[in-house]
Parts: sequence; structure tokens; C-alpha cells
Amino acid sequence: MSKKESNINCCKTDITHQSMIIIPIVPVKKSNSSQYREFIRNITVDNSINNIIVDLDNVDDFDSYILVFLDKIQQFSLSSNKEFVVINSSSSINSVRSLLSVKQAEVENIGLQKSVIRSHIEFIGNVMIRIFGDIYNFISFFGDLSINFSKMFVKPGNVRWKDFPAHFTQSGVMALPITALIVFLLGLITGYQGALQLKQFGADSYIADLIGISLTRELSPLMVAILVAGRSGSAYAAELGTMKVSEEIDSLKTMGFDIYDFLVLPRVLSVTLAMPLLVVICNVIGIVGGLLAALSTLDVTTSGFILRLQEALSLWDIGTGLIKSVVFGFLIASLGCYKGLNVSGGADAVGKFTTGSVVAGVFMIILTDAIFTLIFQAIGV
Repeated sequence: MSKKESNINCCKTDITHQSMIIIPIVPVKKSNSSQYREFIRNITVDNSINNIIVDLDNVDDFDSYILVFLDKIQQFSLSSNKEFVVINSSSSINSVRSLLSVKQAEVENIGLQKSVIRSHIEFIGNVMIRIFGDIYNFISFFGDLSINFSKMFVKPGNVRWKDFPAHFTQSGVMALPITALIVFLLGLITGYQGALQLKQFGADSYIADLIGISLTRELSPLMVAILVAGRSGSAYAAELGTMKVSEEIDSLKTMGFDIYDFLVLPRVLSVTLAMPLLVVICNVIGIVGGLLAALSTLDVTTSGFILRLQEALSLWDIGTGLIKSVVFGFLIASLGCYKGLNVSGGADAVGKFTTGSVVAGVFMIILTDAIFTLIFQAIGV
């Protein structure tokens, strides 16, 4: 058996026959990365070698470069269809190699095993799990909120009433300009659209019925609720979400404060009480918008419009709208607080949950409005 010594200081190369090379690694004190690279270049040009064996018997201390060296030889062996074996490797080297090695073949196999249909089914399943989990958590939150809401009548001093005026001003007074403008334009549009149809049948006076009933029962409570959900619901989610991320809520809990009495109830009560007041004001402004449309397109007078409105509009029409507004306000504030208290992560999570509060709020408003419509229709209101 012939022996041949390599031209690097840290490696000895033994060739037992022409197609096998054994590389015993001999550690040295000085850096030898350039000699390793030279050795890799030498074996890559030798086509007579079919088996490469690296002996790590003498390696006690090592750094990351030995892993790079082994990885390079392994890649060369795979690309050139050569057999590569590492012998006498210590447990420490094996553990570091398994930790840092990228098993690309296994990753590709996993990716190939998943079909497109399976990926879509898994995605839909994960979405449904999140949706039902969110519904379950909101029902639990709603139950705790209802219990604390009931306790408020027994021990009203537990609620932080100091924050109520600020929240009421923010959710009620500050929301009045935009809600009044939107409902006024909505009444104007409804008046113009209704006038075009009623004029064809000579039923000009019935424009008051159309505007008054549609605004007070449906359009005004619905539009005000959607606008408040975009303003107050998102604001509450962002405020409480920021407090959750910055661990302020955890600090309040540690100090013994009840989160519902301290943070949630003042916000929920402010929106719940502000909503019917906003709806009453917007009803009047929306009817004024419809009156202007009727006066400009139909042969009606202001006094005739008001008289017909008094005949057509009943207290039940106004009352149903106010009942809806109270429920809408409670749901909007509850969803905003729920989303804010469940934020987890960083600043991006606050934005995601804030958007989710608006989407969930609008959805719940439409769903609740449909339920109320069926109930009022069934009882004949």
C-alpha cells in the first residue's frame, strides 16, 4: 500500500488505492483556511477518486470552519456522484453538524408531498379554527362584560366614572358633525331618488312617508352605527391594544384593578348612551335634507310635507330606530374593547386588530339589523 502526503499542514492524505482518498484532519494552532480551500480545489480536479473519507479522530477542538470544509466536500461529492463518509466524529461535532446542516432534500420532499388541494383545505381549516375560536372568546368576553354591567347597578362606585365624560365627548359630540353631514346627504339622495318615482304616479305628498320612515327606522341608525364603528370602535381597539402591547394592562391587573370596571365599562357606556342621541339629531337633519329635495323637485310645500310626515311617522318608527341604536352602540364598543384586549405581538398586531374591529363591527351591525327587521316584522311593528 503506497502513501502520499498532501501539500497542506493540517491534513494528511492516505490513498489506499487509486479510487479512494482518506483525509485525517490534524488540528493546528494557526489559521489554515487557505490550505483547506487549496485542498478542495485539488480533489475537485482529480477524476480518479470515487470515495472520500474524512477521519476526525484527532480533532478535539474545532470552530465553524471545519463544518464549512465538510459541507463543501459533501456538496462536491453529491454533485459528482462520489461517496462521502465522515468517520471517528465526536458527539459534539455531530450535534453541531445536525444543528447547522440544512436538509434540503427533506424540505423539498415535504413540499412535494403537499398537493394544491390539500394546501387549500388546510388553509380553509385554519381560517375556520380561528373564526370559531374568536367567536368563542368573544362570547366569553361578552359574558364577563354582562356580569360586570349588572354589578354596576349594585356597586356603581366601582366603575371609573372619571373617564366617562371624555369618552362620551369623543364618541358622541365629536362624531356629530360627520354623522350629521352623511345622514343629511343620505336624506337628500333618498328624496331625489324617491321624487323621481313618485312624480310618475302623481303621489308627490307621499315623499314624506318615504323619507321619514326609511330614515328613522333604517338609514339613520345604520349609517350612524357604521360611522361610529369606524371612529370609536377602531379608536378603542387601538388604545387598548397599545396598552396591551406596552404591558400597561398587565400592570393594572398586578395592582388589583378590574379591567372591565377601569377600562371597558366607561367606553361601552359612553357609546351606548351617545348612539340614540346621535340618531335623534341625525333623524331631524336627514328629514331636512329630504325636504329640500322634495321642495326642489315636487309640487309640495313645507307645511304640507310636515303635516304628511306627522300622519305617516309614528312613535314606533322612531322607537325601533332608537332600540337598534342602543344595541348597535353596545356591540360596537364591546367589539372594539375585545379586539384591543386580545392584541398580541408588536405594533403591526395593533393595526391588524384595529382593522379587525371595524370589519367585525360593521358585520355585526348589518347582522343585528337584519335580525331586528325579522323580529319587528313578526310582531307587526
